Amino acid sequence: MPEQSLMNLADFSAALAAATAAAAARVVAVDGGGPWSISGVVWRTGLVVTAHEGLSGDDEFIVTTPGGKRQRASLVGRDPSTDVALLKLDTGEVADWTAAEIPAVGSLALAVGRGENGPLSAFGVVGEAGPAWRSMRGGLIDARLVLNLRLGGRLEGGAVVAPDGRLIGLAVSGPRRRALAIPAATVARAVAALSQRGYVARGYLGASMHPLAGKSGGVILVGVDPDGPAAKAGLVVGDIITTWERDAVQSVGSISERLGTDAVGKTVKLGVVRGGNAIDIDVTIGERPRA
Repeated sequence: MPEQSLMNLADFSAALAAATAAAAARVVAVDGGGPWSISGVVWRTGLVVTAHEGLSGDDEFIVTTPGGKRQRASLVGRDPSTDVALLKLDTGEVADWTAAEIPAVGSLALAVGRGENGPLSAFGVVGEAGPAWRSMRGGLIDARLVLNLRLGGRLEGGAVVAPDGRLIGLAVSGPRRRALAIPAATVARAVAALSQRGYVARGYLGASMHPLAGKSGGVILVGVDPDGPAAKAGLVVGDIITTWERDAVQSVGSISERLGTDAVGKTVKLGVVRGGNAIDIDVTIGERPRA
């Protein structure tokens, strides 16, 4: 191999190592109660974000800081819909981590975590960069970022960084163990809500539904919460919802997907069939009651 190529590879290797070290200064290990620790990101002074799915149901966790110190962190709140959990920890003063733009497909990406022996790293590219999407739990994710790299369990909850060191997002595992990045903008929204209330509100219609057989689609109301948004709007048992904001309703799931965190407080127009007659009913989506 020519000497110039060897030098370029050495420079590239050194740059990756330097980027890992810089990001690792903001990454902790979280004993989440599972078979191994996961990672977390020092979001700002006193706060750490990590992957909700990697944590047990406890309210306190042991965190290993970049300096190797083990500290107790308390749970501020969780948002299962975006897989973000927020912990309170004595971090010392830290600056805000500059967020990266949504990366293009093929862009280099580095996942940085922390294990019992120090920093962890996985290097790859952004394999997919799609538009905003909803998780299976109704969370609005600002972009679908699929990473072509191997995300080990201990890296989950770590930082995904661009080559210039800016934060792309939070490393999590998606369906079929695909490595995903929850964009920094999505994490910031979850942190704001969790810091304020300890939870992220989800939309609530206040009705039990059952799908209708046949090609026409639609769902029939089989129960209505007397104090819920559906009842307040005038919906009753037996009503058939056929459209949501003029879009056809094909299943109960298609309504559940619309009741995400961004739905609370919005007024939507439902197409309803009642007694064979088609009518429109405006419903203001409420906040799902907490158990």
